[in-house]
Amino acid sequence: MGMNLINSQLNKDMAFGQRVMLTSMPNDDMKANIDYVIGTLNIAYRRRRLKMNKYGEVSIRNSRASGAKTEKQKILDGECQSQLFIFEFSDGWVICTLAVILDCLQKDKGYTKLNNDGITSAYYIPIKNIPCLIIHSDK
Repeated sequence: MGMNLINSQLNKDMAFGQRVMLTSMPNDDMKANIDYVIGTLNIAYRRRRLKMNKYGEVSIRNSRASGAKTEKQKILDGECQSQLFIFEFSDGWVICTLAVILDCLQKDKGYTKLNNDGITSAYYIPIKNIPCLIIHSDK
């Protein structure tokens, strides 16, 4: 039962998930980091065009030009209601729980970097520092 079988099943599950996941209301996303809902499971979903194998990090918004609360602040303040985080890359996924992301933020397992606009920033967590439920790569 090698990795190909696991990857095959994950691909089927993720493709199936595209049809059964309900998109959250905009207010849910803005106030509680909820992008999708399956039953009672709230999911935060981040999609990157980058390759996971090259990039090797997940990112969470750290600051906004408007000063509005960010994902990072909502997580640290206990306002995030997503139990599951899915980070999609062009070549794979990283899936982990809110507790894991919170632990990474509290223990400073990443770093903050300004975005290209020089105003906003993101908090980057190397995938190797995240005890994930699933890491899937096409490579």
